[in-house]
Order: sequence, then structure tokens, then C-alpha cells
Amino acid sequence: MLKYLQAENLKNKGTFIKKLILIAPIVTLVIGFMTGKYFEANSFNQWYMMILPGYISIMAVMTNEKDQKKLRYRAVFGLPISLKKVWISKVLVNGIYMTFSCMILLVGIFLGSYLRITPIPAFSAFAGAGLIAVTSLWQIPLCMFLAKKLGMLGTVLINAGVGTVLNVMAVSTSMWWISPYSWTSRIMCSVLGILPNGELAGIGDPLRNPLVIPIGIVLSVALFILLLIVTANWFEKQEVN
Repeated sequence: MLKYLQAENLKNKGTFIKKLILIAPIVTLVIGFMTGKYFEANSFNQWYMMILPGYISIMAVMTNEKDQKKLRYRAVFGLPISLKKVWISKVLVNGIYMTFSCMILLVGIFLGSYLRITPIPAFSAFAGAGLIAVTSLWQIPLCMFLAKKLGMLGTVLINAGVGTVLNVMAVSTSMWWISPYSWTSRIMCSVLGILPNGELAGIGDPLRNPLVIPIGIVLSVALFILLLIVTANWFEKQEVN
């Protein structure tokens, strides 16, 4: 499996996907910087509410286009390799890139911490960045499937557009767990003390209930594994058109 991961990473050498690892968090930090005293809270909030879903969507589309655009996967389907492992490696490499971006965001937030008036504790910030990555992993196999089926427009509209609407509709309700797009933002209410609208949650706010953290983690990991298995099996049955 390691060779598949290395090959997939090598294919991305010099591509815009690698640049996105840095560009996406920097854009988020610039937006957060423009908010002044709420730099930390708004940087985190903009990241998982708006920018990260779009980033994952674009990354998935570009990953698909590398093999789809010129040869329509002929260079992959014609080789004596495991198509299931090829797909899993694509998902995992994108997951690694996304995690790096979350860490870059975290470093940027710490570097800009002099703007803080109501600082987020360092441990909470580290935990928040890590949990954002973990609870967003399920979007990667979903977006890669959508990218192969619907292309750029369909993937972005569904994951970043419809996903944001579903997030806003469910995150503050008791049924938040039904919408996967609400899991990250609901967990951040407890971990970072940031409400979905970007405001800081007061002490005693019911949205800060820490019980949502293990629930959200279990649901996210389970959905990621399920989507990874289903989409890998689907990809294994694909043929060159």
C-alpha cells in the first residue's frame, strides 16, 4: 500500500493540488486577519464552515482530472494493479494534504495570536485543528465519487453549497447528528467555544455540551470507513469508456 501512496503523491508533484495545501489556509488567515480582534475565532470558523468544504471539493476534482482528462483512466485501468488500492491511496493522500492544511492554519493562528482579545487556549486550538481534519475525512471519498460522476460544478455545488445549507439548518438543533455536514461545526462549539455564526459561546451555552465530541468522532470515522469501502468497491468495477 505504501508504494501506491508514494506513486499518488509523486503524480501530484508540481501540480496546483500541492499549492492548495498552503493557499487554502493562507486565504482563510487573511480573511480572519481582516476581522481584527476576532482573528482566531473567525479563522477557525471560516475554515470549517466555508473554505474547507470547497477546498476538499476542488482537490477531489483535480485528483480525478489527472487520470480522467487526457487518457480517461486508460493508464490506470490497463495496468496489473489493484484498482481498489489505487482509489484508497488517492483518498488517503488527499486526507494527508488536508491534514497538513489544518496544521498550517493552526500555525498561522498562533503566529497571529497577538491580535487576540479573547484567546483560544493552545490545547483547545490543537485539539480543534486535529478534530476538524478527522471529522472532515468522510467528505474526501464522497467528493472523489462526485468528481468522477459530476465534474467540478456538481461536486462544489453539492459539497460546498448544499453541504453548507444542511450544516446551518441542523447544527444548532437536537438533530445535528443526522447531518454529517453539521458534525464538525457542532464539535467546535464545545472544543473551541465558537458558535456556528462565528460568535463566542458563553459559559453554560447548551451548544458547548462535551458529549457531542465522542458522538461526532465516532460518526465521522464510521462514515469515512463506509464511504471508503463503498467507493473503492465501485471504482474496482470501473472500465475504460
